[in-house]
Amino acid sequence: MINLRDSRRKQGFLVFLVTASAFAVYLLARGCAENEESRVRKVIYSGSLCVEKRDLSGCAPLVSENYEDKYGNSKLTLLRVVSAIFGEYQDIKVEIKQLKIDIEGAQAAADISFKAYFRKPGDAQLYYDNGKLEVRLDKGSGRWKAVSIEYSGSSEILFLQTVA
Repeated sequence: MINLRDSRRKQGFLVFLVTASAFAVYLLARGCAENEESRVRKVIYSGSLCVEKRDLSGCAPLVSENYEDKYGNSKLTLLRVVSAIFGEYQDIKVEIKQLKIDIEGAQAAADISFKAYFRKPGDAQLYYDNGKLEVRLDKGSGRWKAVSIEYSGSSEILFLQTVA
């Protein structure tokens, strides 16, 4: 005579085991599927969040020790400029409108169109800047870091009109 209760218990355990195995394979495949473009994208969005939080110590690890832009800035001088911006503006919000990433080996280029909103301390007016960044990244020591950043945009700070 077959014990129906044990049979159902075995079937339930087998279904659970198959489901858990499938889920584990999915998680493993998902983790391995992360490609270099998604890693570069994470660096760009991490930088954007650090700017919004005005977190200089969060920005620093995203910049290479070999950073040098067309203005002659090093990592140290870039971080000083960012620190000055954090002191000059508050309530910073960055919206990335378009992001194009090209990767060749251990080098990447990211073209970013953005809109940044911010306020000046003591001023209720909301300002914004439409701009573009061209970020060059290098994957030295296994992590993507910015080696140069070039800004182009209106170079004009605009303000939002208040509507009554």
